[in-house]
Amino acid sequence: MKRKTALTKPPSDPSGSDDLMASRAIVRLREAGSFSATARTLGVSVSAVTRALQRAEERLGVALFLRSTHGISPTPAGRRYAEHLARWLSEEESMRESLAAETRAERGSLRVTVPVFVAEHLMQPVIAEFQRTYPQVFLDVHVSDDMRDLIKEGFDLAVRLGPLVSSNLRMRALASFRRLVVVSPDYFVDRAAPSCPSQLAALPCLLYGPGTADERWDFWAPDGELHAVSVTGPVRSNNLELVLRLAQAGLGVARLPDGVVSAALQAGTLVEHFSAYRCSPADALPTLYAVHPKNPGKDRLREALLELLRAHIPALPARLAVPTPD
Repeated sequence: MKRKTALTKPPSDPSGSDDLMASRAIVRLREAGSFSATARTLGVSVSAVTRALQRAEERLGVALFLRSTHGISPTPAGRRYAEHLARWLSEEESMRESLAAETRAERGSLRVTVPVFVAEHLMQPVIAEFQRTYPQVFLDVHVSDDMRDLIKEGFDLAVRLGPLVSSNLRMRALASFRRLVVVSPDYFVDRAAPSCPSQLAALPCLLYGPGTADERWDFWAPDGELHAVSVTGPVRSNNLELVLRLAQAGLGVARLPDGVVSAALQAGTLVEHFSAYRCSPADALPTLYAVHPKNPGKDRLREALLELLRAHIPALPARLAVPTPD
């Protein structure tokens, strides 16, 4: 009985599959103009590069390079094909990095910055569920109402209150809301209550936001007329929770997101004024955004966290309207 001969598996190509290696070889040959230089760049033998080029030319039925004693040079067809392969390889390598990042997403870290109010009223259940799903991922959650520099400080994701300035960062809307004018219930016991928004200019107002610029509160009347009111006051803060507490303590009039004040309105520690007016155009409501730099290696973890954030936003003490995806 004839003995079977065991088949020997050919050695693996360190540059990837045959087709991928041939594509890389053609691109490198056009750049280097040398079989030996191309082989060194790819980490393969000169004969492997030669065979890869021959197979490509046979498959295409066209000469891609002219050989001579002085080296090689691309034909017009070879030049066009090498340019095409360079574009394709760029997309291919980007896709491979993205897929590899998905396999690594069960580990690693995610550095996030969120406003104080979001941290206190939303993040606890989000973090708990995220950790149950990704127990080997380290979450670094930075809580601040300041605008952090995501690139310089290495943040993978930020939750920010709009409007946002134009930048190279990627952003998407999480939820929209309305602004309400509120005061403590007894604030107008010893002073006349304003009957129109323009009278706020003579009252102490609690200002929310960064910077030192003059504050202007816009109001749209039921008939659509715009009332722009310049307001001043004893306190400015970039912390929503602090402005809320100061309003409840009777230090002045505040204009805050409905999600921040809804619990206080229900409890009766704040009352709303000018409910017939809108503080934002109907088609341009203030919005809570997710903002992040382009770093594909974090895509899967970032998307997982954002999915949980969107799922828990209705749990905020708010009348937040989640925008319809584009």
